[in-house]
Amino acid sequence: MEKIIRGSMPSREIIYLWTRYVLGNPEDLTSQFLQGDTDPRTLILRVLATAEHTAKGMTADDIVGFLEASFGSFIQRRRVSSWNSDNSALANSLRELSTHKVVESDNGGFYHLTPLGNLSGVSGIEVESIIRIVDGLAGLSSMAISDPTLLAACQLTAELDQVLFPINKKSSQKEPQAWFGQLRNQAVPESVLYALQRRVQTKYEPTLRAKKTVACLPWISGRSMAEIEDTLTQFGGRFDGAAGPMRSVRARTCDLLPTVAKVAELLNPGLDLSPRVHRLLMRLELGIPSDAVSLAIFTKDRLSRGDYLALSRAGLCDFAKIVTADDDPLLSKVGGHKNKLAELRKAVAQHEKVQQGIVASVPPYIP
Repeated sequence: MEKIIRGSMPSREIIYLWTRYVLGNPEDLTSQFLQGDTDPRTLILRVLATAEHTAKGMTADDIVGFLEASFGSFIQRRRVSSWNSDNSALANSLRELSTHKVVESDNGGFYHLTPLGNLSGVSGIEVESIIRIVDGLAGLSSMAISDPTLLAACQLTAELDQVLFPINKKSSQKEPQAWFGQLRNQAVPESVLYALQRRVQTKYEPTLRAKKTVACLPWISGRSMAEIEDTLTQFGGRFDGAAGPMRSVRARTCDLLPTVAKVAELLNPGLDLSPRVHRLLMRLELGIPSDAVSLAIFTKDRLSRGDYLALSRAGLCDFAKIVTADDDPLLSKVGGHKNKLAELRKAVAQHEKVQQGIVASVPPYIP
């Protein structure tokens, strides 16, 4: 505008700006708050989140009224003259959120977000996923929440349902029975197995969820990729292997695991899964057995999965054995790479410092 006033802008640009912005038709205003496919439960959580600064909360009528008065509602009514928010759907959604302890009401009928509701808002995962996780884990004792149980709970989420995975759709008996049988052998609680079979879009989803859980277990147990693929494709369903889909499931499970663990902690006050989740995440990310975790804390991805498995099979993940081992046996387990041997020796030194309580110093600040 200043250039136009001073007359320093070329006339061609002036004509374009005048035509484009002054005489042009403005874009339609849209609302991201209320779309046709927006989950009503998400709307309710958003509304309650805006009211969190007040101790009073909001009644069911307050929530519906807020949505009716929103700009999104105005846009919907302008687009479709017959549109109106479905009050019964909102009431049912509010009831479901309350049943699953995502929201709660006081004696005056005022609703507030629970810690689960706040988690749903900050975690970035769908409300449906939180509800499914609650369905699976509610009522379980802290002793029942094992690593396989946490992995199975991750597969309950809508996010994991979106990850493609090979399955033989013609195998309506053997494949479903095999994967659920494997999870029972891992002592995954029946409530979680039941939850895997509920709230599905297709008849294949229960089997896929169980199979995805099973896929994670050999990955963190020292099985080779060839063995894992043989296991996962034993019923057919994919001719080019399962390595790619399995890595996708592993990566997405890593994304969801912290949230699943937090739900478990909220359902079991006093339960702290942080140390276990830290170990399990490392095993999922690197594909290593439990005896390699202490070493991996220091070497991380500077050693390959093959290196960790070779060291584990030789019993050389133990720091005491690494200290006494000669270079040649260690080199033979890390592909002869001297830089990886140096990482092993460095890990031993770092471990000793931790054991002695020596904290790494931070370089002095230079203004």
